[in-house]
Amino acid sequence: MCHRSLLRSSALLLPLLLAACDASSPRASDDPVAPGDAGPSPDAEPTADAGGIPIAESKLARTPASAVPIASLDGAVAANNAFALDLYSQARAKLPGAASSNVLTSPLSASLALTMTYAGANGQTATQMATALHYGSAAATIFEGQNSLSQALASRAPAALAADQQTASESGQPAPAPTDYQMQIVNSVWGEQTYAWEKPFLDVLASDYGTGVYLQDFVGEFAQARITINNWVSTETADKINDLLPLGSLDSSTAMVLVNAVHLKMPWASPFTASQTAPATFTRVDGSTVSPPFMNQTATYPYVDDGKAQIVGLPLSGGQLALVVALPHGDLATYEAGLAAGTDAVAEPTGTALVQLALPKFSFTSATFSLATALQAMGMPLAFNQGGPADFSGLAPVAPGKLHISDVLQKAMVAVQENGVEAAAATAVILDGASGSTGSGPVPVPVVVNRPFVLSIVDVPTGAVLFVGHIVDPTNLGSP
Repeated sequence: MCHRSLLRSSALLLPLLLAACDASSPRASDDPVAPGDAGPSPDAEPTADAGGIPIAESKLARTPASAVPIASLDGAVAANNAFALDLYSQARAKLPGAASSNVLTSPLSASLALTMTYAGANGQTATQMATALHYGSAAATIFEGQNSLSQALASRAPAALAADQQTASESGQPAPAPTDYQMQIVNSVWGEQTYAWEKPFLDVLASDYGTGVYLQDFVGEFAQARITINNWVSTETADKINDLLPLGSLDSSTAMVLVNAVHLKMPWASPFTASQTAPATFTRVDGSTVSPPFMNQTATYPYVDDGKAQIVGLPLSGGQLALVVALPHGDLATYEAGLAAGTDAVAEPTGTALVQLALPKFSFTSATFSLATALQAMGMPLAFNQGGPADFSGLAPVAPGKLHISDVLQKAMVAVQENGVEAAAATAVILDGASGSTGSGPVPVPVVVNRPFVLSIVDVPTGAVLFVGHIVDPTNLGSP
């Protein structure tokens, strides 16, 4: 038979597969890979990774970004960004108290974790997921597009570090610390050891996500599995995202947990001067006030006033990533209701201006929150066994309805300081198996961020949105 998840897995193989479903293709096998079968050879033994955990994996190497057509990368970015604003809109509507509390999401992390899950979806379940994730015409190349985007983003920090090290060497200044330049995007999949995981699914994980399936005893040791997964997330995010999976999130019916983790830590291209930081008044949604420390700087920034908000881009070192602050002229809720893919609020402005910026210094960590109701509202109820049986037979040879998404959990953090930005997020898809001075020059544009605002972190070359949220109280630190 011609495996449906296989048809989505590679744009290069698609014409051949559609014509003949060539069973000799490395991605064309319908044979499941049982736990312990690490690749095409039926006699292969499982390898071990993540501290000695047995892993079911393909023998395919990860496809280098240079081998992926730019159209696939562009398609993934367009899909992800449309999903980003849709998800953020649904999250604001579904999360309790979102209008009057800080909210931070990482649509990129959610999209990557859900795209891994999509690799095992078939039939109407796959169709609904593709719609909710806004794949459109990019559906056939989404895996290689996400792969290329992930590798492009991972290259930003090493490039910025190398450039700053060169500048420091030429000027005789101390070399920057490599630990201040981090841009990591990693994936892991944790599967019940008694399931047979399909080889085409393992091939997608290997070639486009750089991972396999870590075999776990969810049936007998789900409590320990939760600790193991949480420890992996903590390690990959430098302890910024802890306890992603809360107590009770896994049980003996858990069959698979697909996880993406993102960790960004970068200095500003133009750091703030700590001596210029001073308390000032910030007015919250309800009209009450707090007095957080405000960082102050007058400099030329990417800037636009589109009539709805003042939007400032704060480039990070290397100029490839930027924090974008959108300060609405009116109330936050009305402004956010008009956000859509391509909006100025989630892109670095192309124009520049001399800006006199006052920005609150803050750090915020969300509690773990569920995206399940938001995703169902976005058009993929079948994946959750709502309205019919979920079809994840591309993951393992099981009947429709046997495997279904029980929850999608995310946790995120952001810290904005004088020297730079740190942000991190992790997403888990859980499947169950049972049921300068102004001088005489131009007058600077004052941008005093003293009321609720929208923030995003974007990749400038691709336009990818990594994080999006709003800050209504910069003194609220959120959950540890």
